[in-house]
Amino acid sequence: MSKIVCPYCFNTFERNEVMFRCSNENSCAKSNDPELSKFWGSTQNVCPCFKPDFSIMSLFGRMPEYGTCPQCKQKSYLVICPHCHNRIPKHMVKEKGYIISIIGARSSGKTIYITTLINELFRSGHCLGNIGITASAVANIPENNTQLRYERDFFNIVYKKGVCPAQTSVNDPKSKVPLIYELGQQGKQPIYLVFYDTAGENFTDLRNIAANVKFLNQSDAVIFLLDTFSIPYVHDKLRSSMHLPDIEIRYDRIISNLITHFEEGEKNIRDTHYHRPMALVFSKIDAILHNEQLFRNTSIPGMSMERNSSFLDGSGVNLADIDSISDGLRAGLNSWGEQNFINSMENHYHNVKYFGISALGGVPDKTGNINNLRPYRVLDPLVWILHQFKYSLPIVK
Repeated sequence: MSKIVCPYCFNTFERNEVMFRCSNENSCAKSNDPELSKFWGSTQNVCPCFKPDFSIMSLFGRMPEYGTCPQCKQKSYLVICPHCHNRIPKHMVKEKGYIISIIGARSSGKTIYITTLINELFRSGHCLGNIGITASAVANIPENNTQLRYERDFFNIVYKKGVCPAQTSVNDPKSKVPLIYELGQQGKQPIYLVFYDTAGENFTDLRNIAANVKFLNQSDAVIFLLDTFSIPYVHDKLRSSMHLPDIEIRYDRIISNLITHFEEGEKNIRDTHYHRPMALVFSKIDAILHNEQLFRNTSIPGMSMERNSSFLDGSGVNLADIDSISDGLRAGLNSWGEQNFINSMENHYHNVKYFGISALGGVPDKTGNINNLRPYRVLDPLVWILHQFKYSLPIVK
């Protein structure tokens, strides 16, 4: 059986290597957990952690159902990673889920994209073969519970307050807390989606990539969000009408850093990464589609804001539509003078698809307020990845 990847520290372990933490909060004495404290960078006083009692099933690589606390002698079912001692969902260890990483450059709109992606998945999962999505309730402390954190740090800001969230700080400890969702479908094993809201600065410096985004090595697929405004041709066309500042970091520099990170690393990890699905997602695509006159000779073939994802009306997933949009964006990049980017990606990655999305469906006003939120094609990259994972989707022939 394949090894399990911890969604916090990204170390791997066998199912029979899991540890447990005592759940007897009221009676069992708490003390500092060195491994947990090392991960979070601060003292963590928690109930004892321990290895489970020996069982015959563990000899066959099976995960034990529980452990007995050596201090209070009570059974506990709270599974923790044997390396970093963070709590992880028990069924995620039993079933082994996929890890999908969403990464992106500064100002690419990654936090807003994650917000709308999850909300649209809850709203439209029934259009994708009756997929049900459940937020994990497992966390070391209640405020890190996936549902509570999503509502507090994502949904309430974008959907209720109607404002753009602040950019994620490099040192924000919340970026180490994953959002974990279980996707279920009748008759199928569940899929676990793990999302990370890491700061875009982590990809501008190779030292940050190596130190802070270890999850890339273990990701089964990557959704790479790229700022369309950082493409020089697009930036020049829109600069005056949208009052854009100078380009801080070109989008292709981020990709170059990512490729360098893997080229300098272990061959097996590099080869595995290059063969996994890579969704290149260009954000804020509405700005191009709403300015047809500026791009009349270099438009994106087959894309329009009036033509959203085909499956949203219940008619099924049209893979030809996804392929057509990918081909159109590739042609658009070529006409914008970005052929080198295309060649570099396709010379390294063996399973690349291009996507254009708009998390907001329009441009926020000068104060950052969001008016008439209308997400555009935000689910397309995930739908393509689910198809790559052989998940049952209602495919239109």
